[in-house]
Amino acid sequence: MKSLTTLWVSALISTTGFAGQQAFLVQNSGWMEPFYQDKNSQFKPLINAVIHTVSQPNDKVVVSVFNQTNALTASPQIIYQGAANKDLKSLLNEQGIAKKSVHTYADTDFKEAVISTITGPFQKKSGIIWIFTNNKNSPNNDVATIERNKEFYELIHLDSAINKVIAFPLKMPVQGQHFKASGLMVYALAYGSAAENELNQLVQSGQMSKVFTQQPALLKPLDKEAVRLIPTGVKNSAAIQASLAADQKTLVFSLEPKHVIPELKLTADLKNNFYPYNIAATQVDAKLTLANGMQAPIQISQKDIQLVGKDNVKLEFNLPIPSHLIVSPWSLEVFKAMGKAVTIPATINVTLSEQKLSLSDEFKENLQHLFPGDPLSDVFVAPQNIKSSTAAIPVQFKLQYPLWPVVVLMGGILLLIVLVILAMALASKRKRYEIWVNGLKKQTIQIKPFTKCSIYGEAGREIAIVKRGVSEATVQNLDKEKTVTIRSI
Repeated sequence: MKSLTTLWVSALISTTGFAGQQAFLVQNSGWMEPFYQDKNSQFKPLINAVIHTVSQPNDKVVVSVFNQTNALTASPQIIYQGAANKDLKSLLNEQGIAKKSVHTYADTDFKEAVISTITGPFQKKSGIIWIFTNNKNSPNNDVATIERNKEFYELIHLDSAINKVIAFPLKMPVQGQHFKASGLMVYALAYGSAAENELNQLVQSGQMSKVFTQQPALLKPLDKEAVRLIPTGVKNSAAIQASLAADQKTLVFSLEPKHVIPELKLTADLKNNFYPYNIAATQVDAKLTLANGMQAPIQISQKDIQLVGKDNVKLEFNLPIPSHLIVSPWSLEVFKAMGKAVTIPATINVTLSEQKLSLSDEFKENLQHLFPGDPLSDVFVAPQNIKSSTAAIPVQFKLQYPLWPVVVLMGGILLLIVLVILAMALASKRKRYEIWVNGLKKQTIQIKPFTKCSIYGEAGREIAIVKRGVSEATVQNLDKEKTVTIRSI
């Protein structure tokens, strides 16, 4: 069987312009008999509901039934390919259990179904693959089962082409002629980074809660975004408020420039993002990274942590405030903010070293209840090669500046505009003057501000110059025998 590693480059190239394609693989091998035969089975209605819940109407979807390729038929078989806006109830209702011979039900090969989907309808481009199964991977129904289970484990956890995997164990009691079952497993595999982003959005948006009422179990990745911080207060400043943004991930610190301190003592809960695993780490480190690349270490009150199940660990972080980035209230940034908070972005990078992951007892009990008598599926065993993990927590320092500098600045700009307009108006207004030479009226002139006018005698000789500034005009006499005066009209 071809490894997905050889397809990894194709997945990376296809990330650009991701069109939102998804595949829905429905197991129809012999072990699935009760899900198809029980008249009260909600198996097919669930599949139809999931397709229309997680897809947009114009998304490309492919729906296939799968077992294991045999002498009678190939696997998987596409039963629908096209836009997600089609009701697939009738197509799903037509599906039944597959056989590998006249009297024998077909076996199951998960990896074959996944790789055939990626190389076939996906055309090696990024997409999300959903698998509806009773969690029994049984190729050839013989000793090869162990090897095939190992292959599927490596596909899920170790193959770099699969970026993210989540699972939903569901309660679904059904009874068939030969078998019965208590539960169903739904997997979602993101092939490529674009599909990973879309799967993350589906989880974070809460859209999937319309069909899945429980939190998804994360199988991969188990080396990034391990934890998140939930602020509970700031110990050394009542003027600084700490909160979570609407995305429930970004830390927001609201403060005024006059209350800025070099370092704040943040109390926060460290929350486990790796449900259903417990996280144990012997070393926890953190640092603050600014947008310009500058970094500063963050002291943490506790180095060893034990995150059991959904429990939180209460910690204290000595977080430096980048005071050198706080701008003057008269700066352009503050003026552009127009009274709104000026935001300084940063990131808290948390590293868990010597990490050990173990499946929570509560989740184990749930699996045993849903799949009684079955051994714990290997896919829920965390890879031993993962020794550390990281988490990048967005941070926003929101500085609330007073509005009066903006008001003063705007007032100054308005005053300047008024003065300019007034000066322009004055510059365009002419004023009339009578010109008197040696006590006799000679002529009448009109003169604009900041201009001059020459006065001439009988012989055409210049005898005076009339100059005007902003307001009144003045006379400069050039002929000692002539006395020139002006009178405003």
